[in-house]
Amino acid sequence: MADGVHVETDGLHKFSNQVPNDTSTTLASGYSRAGVELSAGIAFGANNASGGVAAAKQRYQASLKASTQNIEAYLEAAAVLAAAAGKVADALEKSDGRSAQSASQVNALMAQAVAEAQARRAMADGHPSTRGGARAI
Repeated sequence: MADGVHVETDGLHKFSNQVPNDTSTTLASGYSRAGVELSAGIAFGANNASGGVAAAKQRYQASLKASTQNIEAYLEAAAVLAAAAGKVADALEKSDGRSAQSASQVNALMAQAVAEAQARRAMADGHPSTRGGARAI
C-alpha cells in the first residue's frame, strides 16, 4: 500500500488456506467415519425391553444428534470465516489506506461473515435455554 497504513495480509491468507485444510484432514474425516458407524442406528439397548434403558437410549440418541449438529455448524463456520479472511486480505491488498470505501468494504465483509457464522450457530444450537435454536427431541 502506498503512502498509507501497511497491513500484513500474510496471516490472513495463511488462516484462509490453513483452516479448510485442518478441518478437512482432522475433524471432517473423523466425523465422516463416525457418521458411517452410526448410520445403522443406535444399537445401545436394542435387546432390552426395560423402560429405563429405552429412556437412556432416547437421551443418548438426542445427545448424538446435538453433537452432530454442533460439528456440522463448526465446520460451516470455519469455512465461512476462512473465506472471509481471504476476502479481507484481498480487499486490503487492493486498497490504499486512504480509501474509506475499501475500509468500509472490509468492515462489511467481516460483519457479514460474523453474522452468517452466528446465524448458523444459532440454528444448530439444540440447548433449550440458549438462543432459541433447534430443539433436540
